[in-house]
Amino acid sequence: MANDLKFHFSILYVEDESETRENLAEIIGRQFPDVQLYLAQNGAEGMQLFIEHRPDLVLTDINMPVASGLKMATEIKAVSPATEVIALTAYSNTEYLLSAIETGVSHYLLKPVDVRQISAVIGKALASVRSGRLIAQQNEVIRNLNAQLSQKAADLEFANEELETFNYTVAHDLRSPLANISGYAQLLLVTHAGQLDPDGKDHLQVINREVDRMKMLIGALLRFSQQTQKFAQKKPTDLSAMVREIRDILLQQEPQRKVAFSIEGGVRGFCDADLVRIALENLIGNAWKFSAPKGQARIEFGTISNEDDLVYYVRDNGVGFDLQQAERLFVPFHRLHADQEFEGCGIGLATAAKIIQRHGGRIWAEAKEGEGATFFFTL
Repeated sequence: MANDLKFHFSILYVEDESETRENLAEIIGRQFPDVQLYLAQNGAEGMQLFIEHRPDLVLTDINMPVASGLKMATEIKAVSPATEVIALTAYSNTEYLLSAIETGVSHYLLKPVDVRQISAVIGKALASVRSGRLIAQQNEVIRNLNAQLSQKAADLEFANEELETFNYTVAHDLRSPLANISGYAQLLLVTHAGQLDPDGKDHLQVINREVDRMKMLIGALLRFSQQTQKFAQKKPTDLSAMVREIRDILLQQEPQRKVAFSIEGGVRGFCDADLVRIALENLIGNAWKFSAPKGQARIEFGTISNEDDLVYYVRDNGVGFDLQQAERLFVPFHRLHADQEFEGCGIGLATAAKIIQRHGGRIWAEAKEGEGATFFFTL
């Protein structure tokens, strides 16, 4: 819009009678001092001014020499459909009214124009223009914010993929030197045992144990990278049956454990069955491990419905944890308990969280030290 900076709006007024044009222009100037007013004496001149200045509102007479108001209005609507056109005429017959409506004229006022009426119509039209501008500005802000969010999401996704690829590569590259360390330590124990004192032999045993531990960590890192890079192929899945299978395997592995399972029946999810099984194995395995100190352990799997999502949960009555540490639960290799208390490498919950996120879900936990923990997730 080519308005002077001191004006908030602009109006094009087209009228072939000079006295009428000057009188109404004076009234508009008094009633709307923040309006830039452009004056034309026929439709052709009016159209030229419209193209040059793109006013917010057009007031026009109907019958004029060179080009009529309706012809000009038709041309204006063709290039700017949203521009409001108000027709002012001494003719009140139906033919003119219908022609004006077909052209897209929003108001049709009879001459001589009532000052209060024309002021009210102009005021309403300019209020509509103001609202349109605000909506356009808000939409532009929203578009910019969405574009920024999309870019940040794309950058984050790229960074995560790069990190996962890096983890996978590093894990592979670490295996070779570890194998050499382990091999030479074993060689020293076998071929030079007679030359080693007890402390030397113990030191080599420590090297072997730490190499084995490092191998376990690398294996966990590789599995984490492989599982979290897999594309989720979703399908309807019986999660209750999946949890029962995981339960049976755990009970077979440690039949001496006294663990009461409560598994809600008929729980289903639309998900990648292979990936979600890994997530559930980690969550239920976590509950199994940390409920071991209990004489009678309890592990529960079920759902909670809320307004937005179906929430799945795995609950145990194990050792629990300090909720202040909850945010770090899903960080790879971060552990809340020492190795002497519970074995592990700190990758299970991180893997579960990554799989849940791959499904567009979220995961969180509630716990109290000594009273157990509950892990909630959505898919």
